[in-house]
Amino acid sequence: MGITDVISLLGGVAFFLFGMNVMGTGLKQLAGNKMEAVLWKLSSTPLKGFLLGTLVAAVIQSSSATSVMVISFVSTGMMTFTQSVGIVLGANVGTTMTGWLLYISNSGGGGFTEILISFLALLGAFLTLFSKKNSHKSVGSVALGLATLLLAMSLISSAVSPLKDSPKFAELLILFRNPLFGVLAGALITVVTQSSSASVGILQALSVTGAIPYSVCLPIILGINIGASTPVLLAMIGANRNGKRTSISYLMINVIALIITYALYIPANLLFDLSFMDRPAQVMGIAVMNTFLRLLAVAFLLPSSKLIEKLCMTIIKPDPTEEEDLLEIDSLDDSLLNYPPTALELSKNATHRMCEIARKNVYRALRLLTEYDRSKYLKVLDKEALCDKYEDKLGNYIVKIGKNGLTDKQQAISSELLSAIGDFERLSDHAQNIAETADEINEKKVVFAEEAQSEINLMVDAAREILGLATTAFMERKRDLALKVEPLEEAIDEMTKQLRANHIDRVSSSETTILSGFVFNDLLINIERVADHCSNIAFSVLHSYDINAEEHAYSAHAADSKEFMEELRGYIAKYVEPIRPKE
Repeated sequence: MGITDVISLLGGVAFFLFGMNVMGTGLKQLAGNKMEAVLWKLSSTPLKGFLLGTLVAAVIQSSSATSVMVISFVSTGMMTFTQSVGIVLGANVGTTMTGWLLYISNSGGGGFTEILISFLALLGAFLTLFSKKNSHKSVGSVALGLATLLLAMSLISSAVSPLKDSPKFAELLILFRNPLFGVLAGALITVVTQSSSASVGILQALSVTGAIPYSVCLPIILGINIGASTPVLLAMIGANRNGKRTSISYLMINVIALIITYALYIPANLLFDLSFMDRPAQVMGIAVMNTFLRLLAVAFLLPSSKLIEKLCMTIIKPDPTEEEDLLEIDSLDDSLLNYPPTALELSKNATHRMCEIARKNVYRALRLLTEYDRSKYLKVLDKEALCDKYEDKLGNYIVKIGKNGLTDKQQAISSELLSAIGDFERLSDHAQNIAETADEINEKKVVFAEEAQSEINLMVDAAREILGLATTAFMERKRDLALKVEPLEEAIDEMTKQLRANHIDRVSSSETTILSGFVFNDLLINIERVADHCSNIAFSVLHSYDINAEEHAYSAHAADSKEFMEELRGYIAKYVEPIRPKE
């Protein structure tokens, strides 16, 4: 094998990787955002997740890309870690489609392959260059990508054909018969190519030498699967705990697959003498082996996906506060539903815990606006997902309590708790929105005008005060604090109107950039919504005292309340007067 063959081999590998990228990008563009939507909406069971992961990875031809996509969903709370395991298993299977495409292209002979490459290249070039529709251009990209893949296979096969008569190559293959060296070689190739599909394709191209037996392909393919974990593990950087667990699960699945394969292969070979494994590997045989090994792992791991979860949870241990936060909802025992007073007391304790989690999460998000910290940002996302769990489990539990014939007082408590947990969950949603805005400010280096920054600080102060009043009033049943919330909420409404007017003036006079203007408006909306939910929480506290809402300033008749008007004037002076234009 001379220098010309080496250059052809490297060129073929480069074309292969480029073709994979072009084809995958084209397929993803053709699907638009549907793949992402399907992934996080339709993965409620491990089997559904497996089927979806298989489909998506088959379409975009990358188990790594599919898994990285899932990690981002898990990190942002759009998907649970439990849902992600089935999708990762499916992604491992779906990515084997490339091997079958390469086999189909080669099954028609050399002349057929050349005609197919030419047809795909012409079709791809025509659609890409002359079509006006984006969907047609995407089809063109897919065709060009596949043509490049087939051309790369042809180049690699031609370049490595002299190896069949090379004694050194034969010695190297003998070395790879050792499973450890074979696995390491496969992993190393994939770390370099950053694509298991590309690595298997290269192995298929090498099979034309007729010198590679299936017994050598076996550990190499298993090593390729493990090596494909590299880009997924890199996605751990910046992910939250559940995102990191999803990354680890990808590696864990492929390591366990290796153990399962050899646990079955070694005794089977001893008992049945699997001599066919010493036959020269073919393109189709490698495609079959690659798919079979991954399906074999799925057969064992899909039913026991909980085991993978536990292993990943052991490696990436929960935050101590995470375990503490789950204690309250874990204590909601269905056996106590027949004892409404006890069940309601447990529900009340869990609601108070949810209140505390949501309050701290909003405080944490607001702090990010002045002291950005990536770890704190990720913690906001974690706690928002936790609030979702609370709303789901706690809400269902309280509804079940209501089916057991409650007294009027118990029914009132039940209704108050249901209303409150909805507001706490929405507070945490707004905490996430604020945190994402802070992340955008940090990432895009958004700089506010001095006046705008001063207004943001005042908004944050108002949000902290109303949140503290409402949540403390709820947890400690303090009527006097609850009565302060609505005047402050009205002051924040006035404040919002004035801030919008100031913002429009700055935009009109070009004192602010479009980006900083959008960011400012997002913050304004979310803080106003925080105040609205605080008002709801305070109302539920006052209602439990049998206080008439209209009498105590929770309606348009608020002006009739002297106490209310005194509080409102104080908050107007504190939060609205400082931002009014100076005459």
